[in-house]
Amino acid sequence: GAIMHTLLTERGGTRLKVYLWFLVLFLVAHVALKIVPLYMDYARMEDTMSIKASVAQVLKDEEILHDLVAKAKELDLPLTADDFVIRRDEERRRMGISTLRGWNVEVRFLWGLYVRTFHFAPKADESFMTVLR
Repeated sequence: GAIMHTLLTERGGTRLKVYLWFLVLFLVAHVALKIVPLYMDYARMEDTMSIKASVAQVLKDEEILHDLVAKAKELDLPLTADDFVIRRDEERRRMGISTLRGWNVEVRFLWGLYVRTFHFAPKADESFMTVLR
């Protein structure tokens, strides 16, 4: 009976390990599916800000602002023209773009068991070329 007993508990233990692995994989996938898109949006917004800052010599501030607002709308981010701060430094040929307050996203994990707020505030500070006239 002792041998049979050992086999059964081992089999039970192995099954439990498999279930635990599935649980871990599920949790990882669940968290990733909720968080990755948020960081993708953040990265896309920050990229757009960097690109606009680096071509500041050919664009007026209003044009840059317009493009940033359009990008935010495209990404469904709660940013309006008032949320962007554009600083142009002609002497150092740099442009800094930041978001005043950034934005928050409340994420509900496991159907609301765990709720966490993520804060995003992209910034860009780029040198721009000057065009010789």
